Formats: sequence, structure tokens, C-alpha cells
Amino acid sequence: MKTLKEAYKDYFTVGAAVAAHWLDEASECVKQNFSTLTAENEMKYMGVHNHSYKRPDFRGLKPGERPEPPEITSRERFVHPSLETDAAPGLKIYNFARSNGILMRGHTLSWHGSYPWGIFEQLTPEELEANTIEHYEFVSRTFPGCYCWDVVNEAASDKREDFYLRRTPYRDKFGDDYLIKLYRLARKYFPDAKLCCNDYNEFVPHKRDRILRIVNELKAEGLVDVIGCQCHVNVHLLDKKDGFDEIKRSYDLYAETGLKLHITEMDVNCVDWERRDEEITPEAVKNVAEVYSRLFEIFRQYKGVIENVTLWGVSNKHSWLNSFKLRGRTVKNQPLLFDDDYQPTEAFYRVTEF
Repeated sequence: MKTLKEAYKDYFTVGAAVAAHWLDEASECVKQNFSTLTAENEMKYMGVHNHSYKRPDFRGLKPGERPEPPEITSRERFVHPSLETDAAPGLKIYNFARSNGILMRGHTLSWHGSYPWGIFEQLTPEELEANTIEHYEFVSRTFPGCYCWDVVNEAASDKREDFYLRRTPYRDKFGDDYLIKLYRLARKYFPDAKLCCNDYNEFVPHKRDRILRIVNELKAEGLVDVIGCQCHVNVHLLDKKDGFDEIKRSYDLYAETGLKLHITEMDVNCVDWERRDEEITPEAVKNVAEVYSRLFEIFRQYKGVIENVTLWGVSNKHSWLNSFKLRGRTVKNQPLLFDDDYQPTEAFYRVTEF
């Protein structure tokens, strides 16, 4: 039986996102199958600057409502994030990778989903700039040698009626050209790394157009090297008439930029939230393997364009999708290539036997 990295050694590198708290139990499977690693959360802003502040209470809010921002009792510790750091979880993953000859993808320098909510909103532009510079410098010093970095994660907005850039504290403080500012900082502090523009819903036509606009603006300044396609999909992709054709159309358009592609966060959800699925059915679980097979067949067609395919996890046991409730119930998703005991699933065999 070929391992994942053996099966794809002539096509692209294969990676996985891992978490420090379960890395030990997954270590043998990881070493055998993956040639790159991504830290799931441990290298994000809140993964290394675990600010002990009172997070606002989001419970009971109506749509569109926002909680009262927390009181800032000490601006200094937010302007200078290096005053509060805990890089041990990230270093556990980083050192494991280095000691086993595995490349590290850096994830992620700036993301609206990992910062002290309500705090950045109260900083001045100058204070947030100082914070960002110090954070980038800290990360570059703590995790040197990552071959690629996701810089500003998920910058494109989703809703058709919105501006093409998502509204974030960075955009609010630095203006609509904030991406240029942050990618320049990334180029300064990570001069040897490939810089990646990473986003999701990358196959949805209007979202794809926004990603391409962002990428081309960054490319014009020499600030981006890779387009990151997250590839969080679900089994109902099989039900869409042009679903796989639209994926190929997207890769064609991204390839026309002249940049390389990374599949950065792949998994195959057994649930389609938009369809209001009531449960995870045996048919849905069975179809995970078919979706993986067809997508990896497409990936192989883009040899020389797709450089890396990273799965968002190793075992179904620890998939982030297990944290979501379906109709108020916790359900067991099966979106990855290894089962709870780190044994290959049917999907694994479908992607390695070709």
C-alpha cells in the first residue's frame, strides 16, 4: 500500500493541518503520509498572544447586533503583543516538523477570526500598525523557515451586495488598500517564504471574481506568489450539475494569473448546511470517497500548477467539523482520509490507487 506522499510524489506535496493537543497520537500516521504541515490554530494571532481579557458575551444577540466592546485596562499589552506570548503549542508542531524533515506552511499572519475581539476596534491606526509589525516580527523570529505563509486570511467578502473586501479592523483602520500594507510587511519579515492569498468559497463565481481582483492587485505590486484554495466542500457536490466543471473553471482562471495554487484546507463535509440536512446518512458517508476521488483526479490534471494539497486534519476523530451541531445534536462527521484509529478509509484508497 502506498502512502499519500508516495502516491503523489510526482504531482505535488501532500500536507495536513494538525493541533498540538493530538499531534502525539497522530505522529506515526503524519510521518508516513505527509510532507508538509500546517498548524490548525497554534500559529495564529490568538494562538501565540493569548491575551487574558474579558471576551464579550455574544449569547442572546439578535442578527446584526454587536456586544459592548470590552474595557481596555492596559493599552500597552495590546499595542505590544510580545508582552503576552505563549508559543509552546506552535513550537511543538514546528519542532516536530523540522525534526522529521517535514515542511511547515505558516498559517496565518492576519485573520479577522483570530484577534482579541473588540480590542483592535478601539486601537488607533498607529497602535494597530505597531501591534501588527511586532506580531509579524515575533512570528518570523519564533517560526523561521516556513516555506509559505498565508498572509491575510479570507479577505474577500461573501455577499454579492458588499464591497469586494471583507470589513475587518485592519481595513477599518488602514483603509481599502490595507492588503498592500500587510503583504509588504510580510515580504519584509518573511523574505524567503512564498506569500499566499488564502480564501474559501473559491469556486463560487462572484467570490472567485473578488479573489482574482485581490490577487491581481497584489501581483501588480509583486506581493503574492500563491493562491490558496481552501476546498472545504461537501458530499452534495455530487448532486450539482456543473459542480466539478465549475471547480476546473476556477482552477483555469486562477492558473491564468501565472501564480501557483495550493489546496490549503481540504475536507469533505457529510452535511450541507444550506440544504438543512437532518442527519448524516450512510449514503453521505459513502459519497465522501467519491468526492475525494473526483477531486484528486482533477488535482492531478493540474500538475505543475497545483504545488500542494493540504487536508484540514488527519483523522475523523479530531476534525473541526465535529464541533458543529446538527439540529442541536452533536454528530460525527467523516470528512478525512483516516478513521478514528488512524487507519485508511475508503476515501484514502480511492485517492491513492489510480
